Amino acid sequence: MKLIKKGLLDTWQGLPIYGLQHEGIPPGGAMDTFSLQISNALVGNDVYDKALEMHFPAGVYQFETSTLIAICGANFTACVDNVEVPMNQPIKVPPGAILSCKKPISGQRVYVAARALQDEQVSRVKILPWSMNPENVFTDEPIRILCGREWDQIKSCSQQLVLSKSFAISPTSNRMGYQLIQEPLKTLAKENLLSSAVTAGTIQLLPSGQLVVLMAGHQTTGGYPRLAHVISADLPRLAQKGVGDSLRFTLTDSMTAEYEWILVQNYLQQVRNVCALKLRQHRFDHH
Repeated sequence: MKLIKKGLLDTWQGLPIYGLQHEGIPPGGAMDTFSLQISNALVGNDVYDKALEMHFPAGVYQFETSTLIAICGANFTACVDNVEVPMNQPIKVPPGAILSCKKPISGQRVYVAARALQDEQVSRVKILPWSMNPENVFTDEPIRILCGREWDQIKSCSQQLVLSKSFAISPTSNRMGYQLIQEPLKTLAKENLLSSAVTAGTIQLLPSGQLVVLMAGHQTTGGYPRLAHVISADLPRLAQKGVGDSLRFTLTDSMTAEYEWILVQNYLQQVRNVCALKLRQHRFDHH
């Protein structure tokens, strides 16, 4: 892919890389790992391959070879050669074809997985006849959280506020964290905390009484109270929200969090299996 026009924070992102936090290196990776993995599965890429993560206004790219692509996550009205193409579906594009995004419809981050077709010369855009349409990415259900180590440091009225009010995502938010706008929370006592480990989904209480939810680009440690943690299964849904969007929280338990994570992983494995089978059948039929 050749860059024709730069977009807003277009980057190649893969899954987070764990194991180096003790050296101060955060896991990083895609904001919405769910959509990333769906896009890679649709084109037959490895689970650890990177895809293009784009925000709106998105970049414009030209394919230099026959390529199989899939577009997942946010709906930015993706077009190939100015003709709208479907999401969550494998698409063959010819050399010279131009990918662009015309209008944001839903979500904040789109993922484009690509795989060069070594043994096939594509002469026109061809949409392959299967798709994966995940339905749980854009629901307005509350984001589920677990209590953090310092949850009991805020007053019960503030605990109720966290669980009953809507929060707006501040314009100061970015890949490191979402700052949330609401009335300041009240603590029981001011305590100096030692800097301790944090992860994607950690909800910290800032000195101003506001909350910040750490996202994919988070630091490895923090000294602010860790009130709660967004469960891993809900992080992709949170990642598709953006500035001005509102969200609500609801408490859950660790058993539910683990069960929901297993459900997501099982679903992704099923998608990988089905897509691999479809692609093998397609190659066999093609030859």
